[in-house]
Amino acid sequence: MSTLNVKIPDEMEEDLETFLEEHPYYLNRSELVRDALRHLIDAPHLSEQAREDIRVSREQIAAGETVPLEDIE
Repeated sequence: MSTLNVKIPDEMEEDLETFLEEHPYYLNRSELVRDALRHLIDAPHLSEQAREDIRVSREQIAAGETVPLEDIE
């Protein structure tokens, strides 16, 4: 197994420790990082159309061109 040293900001380390306390099935930081990398690498990639739809949606939100869900019939 290879070793990877990673530097993270102090605040992130505090968040990491809190996360580990709240999720005890990760026995240590290394297990958490390996699992996060596994999910990142194995995650399905969004299609070009999905990325375009997200971009358009964000533009509409920024322009105030949205309707609350409760107003949709």
